[in-house]
Amino acid sequence: MFKTFLKGINQDWNKQGHELSMTQCKTLYSLSRNGPQKVSQLASSLNFTAAAITGITDHLFAEGYVNKERAESDRRVVNITLTKKGEDMIAGLMENQRELMGNYFKILPDEDIVHLRRIFAVLISKIDNV
Repeated sequence: MFKTFLKGINQDWNKQGHELSMTQCKTLYSLSRNGPQKVSQLASSLNFTAAAITGITDHLFAEGYVNKERAESDRRVVNITLTKKGEDMIAGLMENQRELMGNYFKILPDEDIVHLRRIFAVLISKIDNV
């Protein structure tokens, strides 16, 4: 059921006509949350190959959402950082996401929301300890 719910969220996302794909947004979010990262770190955190992340970040770089900088100590290492435009995009997306999720959950009684928060807290705790 949860997978069906997530699929519905993705479909709503696609209907809204965002200029970036969900994968590109996840990449920006990861940079926003975790700070500058190497391509290999981004790939690992998002469960993509380094080649896939390179393609994603190339597009984000071309659009001005990220910077790519070679490490001085090892020219093979590329560090990805958010630009101001990337930060602004993430801020707008997060607000949009809050509104979207609010619309989903506003149909639930307060008691159910309390239970969901407790359940998600347990699940997140488990993820954090893995």
